[in-house]
Amino acid sequence: MHLKWGVLGAGSVAQRRAMPAIQKADGAELHALLSRDTQRAERLAREHGATNAYTTVDALLTDDALDAIYVSTPVHLHCEQVIAAAERGLHVLCDKPMALTPRECREMIAACDANGVHLQVCFLFRFHSCFQQIRTWIDDGRFGKIVHGRMPFLKYYELKPDEWRAQPELGGGGCFMDLGPHSVDLLRYLIGEINAVSAFYSRTTQGTPVEDTGGIFLRFDNGAQAFTDLSFSVSQCDIVLELYGTEGTIWVYNDDGWKLKTYFGEEKQVIPSQYEDLYQFQFEHFADCVERGVPAIASGADGLRASEVLAAAYRSAETGRTEQIS
Repeated sequence: MHLKWGVLGAGSVAQRRAMPAIQKADGAELHALLSRDTQRAERLAREHGATNAYTTVDALLTDDALDAIYVSTPVHLHCEQVIAAAERGLHVLCDKPMALTPRECREMIAACDANGVHLQVCFLFRFHSCFQQIRTWIDDGRFGKIVHGRMPFLKYYELKPDEWRAQPELGGGGCFMDLGPHSVDLLRYLIGEINAVSAFYSRTTQGTPVEDTGGIFLRFDNGAQAFTDLSFSVSQCDIVLELYGTEGTIWVYNDDGWKLKTYFGEEKQVIPSQYEDLYQFQFEHFADCVERGVPAIASGADGLRASEVLAAAYRSAETGRTEQIS
């Protein structure tokens, strides 16, 4: 069985990554897409092999052939659109961040539960084999007790004043909301549950109403700590992840492709990591979840927890205090 997908929000990421991945993935078929402009919608459907093209959300969601919806719209639309899809009986893959607030995330989860549909959040890093290997090493005790982690997510992205990412009411924030979900979630996936955060940010480089640079310090239930550096204003960063334990260390860095440098006692090794289509893995996993009941690698509950951590980070940056997370 192939899940027939509809893409709600056929923007640049959907065009470059998601729609080609649906076409490659086992158990997936690109059935329909949405673009507000009729000519653009029809052109994208031809280019990506979609059967139908729509210009309104209602028209897309009432296509009876659909099984699932990929929501890739501006963040302020996620809650309303996910609930609408769930009420039509459609399974949902929602882009990150899951929603503007934890309250919206809870409403989305409740709607999917009430309508018996599957909900996942697009946390792509979880699907990479190098991070799954690191998770296995952690579970096997290769690092001993985890002491500290760091994940810098630093890039250059010019925030244009009229785009939704630069408007707090539409995107929820800047680099914290756009980049932070990935790094907060991956550190949580690898290290464990987060119980407190301290954060700071600035808006001085690009001069928009949202933050362009900042950092979030995380404390975990197991006593570990971690830091994620976030920015839209940095020209280059080759470090992907650092993880330090009492018996081992690992660096993931970019040197003509990702490489893992491991230190387990006196044993040192550099392991190259090949390119992987994480979107393809994600859509194939989604099909396994729906058809065979496989537990979700990145669930709605994971999206909610990332939202709770980021909400606490914003509170901390505003008050200068450490924020506890229950």
